[in-house]
Amino acid sequence: MDHYSLEAWMKYVKNELEEEDREAYEDHLYTCDQCLEIYLEAMEEEEQALPAMPREEELTNLIMAQIGVEKLRESPPLISAEEQKQSSAKVTWFERCFPIAFACLMLIGGQVKVLEDTKGKTEKLK
Repeated sequence: MDHYSLEAWMKYVKNELEEEDREAYEDHLYTCDQCLEIYLEAMEEEEQALPAMPREEELTNLIMAQIGVEKLRESPPLISAEEQKQSSAKVTWFERCFPIAFACLMLIGGQVKVLEDTKGKTEKLK
């Protein structure tokens, strides 16, 4: 199996390769642990070459605060107990009784079927 060098992985990390070559490198990473280690080394070197971010913790806190504000904007308003009572009072008779009536009809239909089957069996025995 061919392996890529650290320099080749550095080109990959810096996005200096053609799309076709990038895909070949990525496919190779799935099967080669040795190149995966070299790739991780290249990533670490590239990360160390980046400039340090000043006041990194302040930036993190600012972003987290903005996320909290966005969540508050997106959350639905709470419904009071009084509003819940009013909305449940608006439920129509049909909406309340139809499921019960349907279940009763299904039970009766099942009982009729059982009685018919039993009647048929007793007639065969005679």
